[in-house]
Amino acid sequence: MVAALVVMAGCDGSGPDGGELPPGGTYSCTAAFPGAGGQPATPALCVEASGGTAQDFANNRQQCAAQGNTFASEPCPRAGLLGGCRQSPVGAGIVLTTWYYADGTGGTADDIQTLCEGLASVAPPGLMIEFVLP
Repeated sequence: MVAALVVMAGCDGSGPDGGELPPGGTYSCTAAFPGAGGQPATPALCVEASGGTAQDFANNRQQCAAQGNTFASEPCPRAGLLGGCRQSPVGAGIVLTTWYYADGTGGTADDIQTLCEGLASVAPPGLMIEFVLP
């Protein structure tokens, strides 16, 4: 599996469609596999952010859309989750969790845990990365 631990990033405005944090302060960006034969797209991974500033929210919304992904002023969908890598930059006031979904290739929660542990072993000082279950 390819890790896409990306902090989405540039715009401003107001309200959940602009620059203010949504109620609860959690928002997400979902990348999906196209659906086959007219079926809906299947989530591949979703980056969920909690906390941060209104500017973080606006930047992440713009970056998500620019990458062709789906931005939402709510947590990532929970159906089909295997696990995630939670990133907590010390002193940043924001927590990012990259959630990975079952995609039919046989990946498991153990695979995601191994991925997270590998990322944690090379993370710079001040960045905590841990495996989390849905």
